[in-house]
Amino acid sequence: MSKLMLIDGNSIMNRAFYGTQNSFMKNAEGLFTGALYGFLGIMVKYLEEESPDYLAVAFDLHAPTFRHKEYDGYKATRHGMPVELQAQMPIIKELLDSMNIARLEIEGYEADDIIGTYAKRAQQNGIDTVIVTGDRDSFQLISSKITVKLPVTKQGSTTTEMYDIEAIKDKYGVSPVQLIEVKALMGDTSDNIPGVPGVGEKTALQLISQYESLDNVYSNLNNITKPSLHSKLEEHKDLAYLSRKLAEIYCEVPLDMQFDEIKLEKPNESKLRELLTKLEFKNFIKKFNLQNVTNTPVIKEPSLFDEIIPETKNTQYKYIMTEEELNEMPDFEDCKQLFIYCIWQSDSLDEMLILPEHSDVTYSIMLSDPMFATLFVSKYKQIFENSNVSKIMYDAKPFILWLENYQCNFVGLVCDVAISAYILDGARKNSGIDDVYRYFTGREIEDIKPCVALSHIYPIAMKAITENKQEFLYNDIEIPLIYVLADLEYQGFRVDPEVLKVEGAQLEGRLSELTENIFELAGRPFNINSPKQLGEVLFDELGLQSKKKTKGGQKTTGQNVLEELADQHPIISMISEYRQNAKLKSTYIDGLLGVINPKTGRVHSSFNQMITATGRLSSTEPNLQNIPIRHELGRRIRKAFIPTDSNHILIDADYSQIELRILAHISGDEAMISAFKEDMDIHTLTASQVNNIPFDMVTKEMRGKAKAVNFGIVYGISEFGLAQDTGMMRFEAKKYIEEYFKKYPDVKVYLNDIVAFAHSHGYVETIFGRRRYLPELTSAKHTVKAFGERVAMNMPIQGSAADIIKIAMNKVYEALKKGGYKSKLILQVHDELLIDAVKSEETEVRQILKDCMENACPLSVPLSVSLASGRNWYEAK
Repeated sequence: MSKLMLIDGNSIMNRAFYGTQNSFMKNAEGLFTGALYGFLGIMVKYLEEESPDYLAVAFDLHAPTFRHKEYDGYKATRHGMPVELQAQMPIIKELLDSMNIARLEIEGYEADDIIGTYAKRAQQNGIDTVIVTGDRDSFQLISSKITVKLPVTKQGSTTTEMYDIEAIKDKYGVSPVQLIEVKALMGDTSDNIPGVPGVGEKTALQLISQYESLDNVYSNLNNITKPSLHSKLEEHKDLAYLSRKLAEIYCEVPLDMQFDEIKLEKPNESKLRELLTKLEFKNFIKKFNLQNVTNTPVIKEPSLFDEIIPETKNTQYKYIMTEEELNEMPDFEDCKQLFIYCIWQSDSLDEMLILPEHSDVTYSIMLSDPMFATLFVSKYKQIFENSNVSKIMYDAKPFILWLENYQCNFVGLVCDVAISAYILDGARKNSGIDDVYRYFTGREIEDIKPCVALSHIYPIAMKAITENKQEFLYNDIEIPLIYVLADLEYQGFRVDPEVLKVEGAQLEGRLSELTENIFELAGRPFNINSPKQLGEVLFDELGLQSKKKTKGGQKTTGQNVLEELADQHPIISMISEYRQNAKLKSTYIDGLLGVINPKTGRVHSSFNQMITATGRLSSTEPNLQNIPIRHELGRRIRKAFIPTDSNHILIDADYSQIELRILAHISGDEAMISAFKEDMDIHTLTASQVNNIPFDMVTKEMRGKAKAVNFGIVYGISEFGLAQDTGMMRFEAKKYIEEYFKKYPDVKVYLNDIVAFAHSHGYVETIFGRRRYLPELTSAKHTVKAFGERVAMNMPIQGSAADIIKIAMNKVYEALKKGGYKSKLILQVHDELLIDAVKSEETEVRQILKDCMENACPLSVPLSVSLASGRNWYEAK
């Protein structure tokens, strides 16, 4: 039987670069070679294992794909490819050419699509296919004729995970093709596929396991009785189907190369020897038996600024101007206003368009080459650092961060039209300059250049913000915050990989113990991660009883089911602990180890300013706002987050009960205001008042129930919800809420008034004028309308808290900068700020943090901040 091997070139180069100890290996000429070495090692290993008859390597090209055209936000949050890796990409292609290995690439499609196309063609021709990739998206292609080899690097050594149909079913509980349906629901943060907000992998897998497809999920929507899940699915149906389209690999790419053209052939030995010699890969020269091959004469390589000649008619190359042409570009020194639009590809700032005020000429600068970018920045540095030149942009933060990497301090941003659209309607998802142009002008952008579109949008956006009385929110909160977030991303947070490895080893040990104990109680070994096998053990063999089943009649093994079964057998608590520890290991140990920048020793998270409807920031790649704190093992992971060096210390500042303080301020409830002014424990006071007992007789259990009510009120909690959260009977929860409102009557008035305001105006807003429109309130469906009313109660409070922490961030950043401090703000997590402080500055920095945060906004109650310092994040929290 013939065999085809398809390699995802970009994916394996990335895996080789980030996953080995050789990431920054160089040859004598200073050329980075680590990714090349790793790629060849992986390829040769798998060629020896599989002995394929056909071989091809697929690459992405620097051009928008059909997915980008379908959804402007596709892969918009990805970090650019490091310069060290970028420089190796042309060389790997040259190496493959010298080995006579076919390269497959075409504009408008991704490597996954090319691989899918050839894998399916091979299947139709009875040819087995092995896909080599580091991207799990390819799992959807797996069939009886298609398998996936996934190189996995741990502690510098590479192992292989092999996936076929059975392995996918064991790991996920669904078939390979159903993974498309799963991703439609859960989305993909790495590719910025939205999915259904609030639906994670666990829920998505449960839904598809039960209903088999996205279509069936929606045809059975009325059978999904969990209110929050039902609302999310109903509200975001369009996003789910868009995400499905983005997630599915397209298997009909128009490539004409036949299988005879991708047969394994003998390499061009002299050319290969020449390249391997230049790269100083002596091991591979020996591996390929090239010791006695004579090199061909060395031909001088073209200059970086020479025009690139197209190799084939199918590939479009962009022209990079010469250094002389760059110097002939205008300086814009006399200009007072520039409209700047940046075109980002997956790994770099590819092109910049600039439109000076009162000019019909758009200047286009190509920046795909790092050396050319350096020349460009040096030429225009004085313009970007001139605050008297106003700049108008779309999504300015990536550009500010990009310039920071070239030691250029960008100033003078007066308008970011993406931020403008976000402020005017925070629940609306912007999907690119075309979308924002349509939003502001009511017209299609058509053939207008983006920087010209910016000049059209700018006056409309500023007028709308003025009419909504959102000038402070825009000019004093969101625009300054762009600079702060760019700097946070640039600074990053240092992580000690050894601490993570120690914690990981402990988790591994505990997982091994749990596995043995679970197998002993089950009476046999099985795949604990397989819902099907776990269900067989729990229900068929141990005889446990559960009423919840999938559509196919299989009993589910989700966490909510395990909680119901907790008293039926000791194996349940062990399985729950196993799952918890396995998630900690994969997500927060292995996951963090995989994103530490090898050059800086830090993780550089992306802080997303335009995602949440409440105004809260979100963090991705990695999500530093989600490091667990309720689980002791999870908290210990914070020990790995450390300051710059032994001369630095981490200082953490956290707002105390900020949302309840905002509730007191907005509602004007005198009892609550008085409690905060007198610095009383609000939860103990609530328990005392509701239970009609003295303050000092409140028990820990009473305080816990009062705390659930205090925070639950902010989210419009019902008696049913309170009963679930606290273990009360439903009638007790009802009585508790009634007593609560008797003690805090103005809170009840506020909640009623804000819901009435929302029905009347169609939106609610924060103290600072941040709006959230609520179309849910017009729904004929009770669950959707009720959801809208709960949002109306909560958004002004949660949104105001988000605004206040942003104001504090701006104040702290400016105070440190103005004071000339070397200490840096490095992280924001909900109501918490973290500074990597020079020890000699600790006293002053603590005071700056306290003053800026407590005086961020005048309220009728004081803002209280708790401070802590430590040698790591664990100690400082």
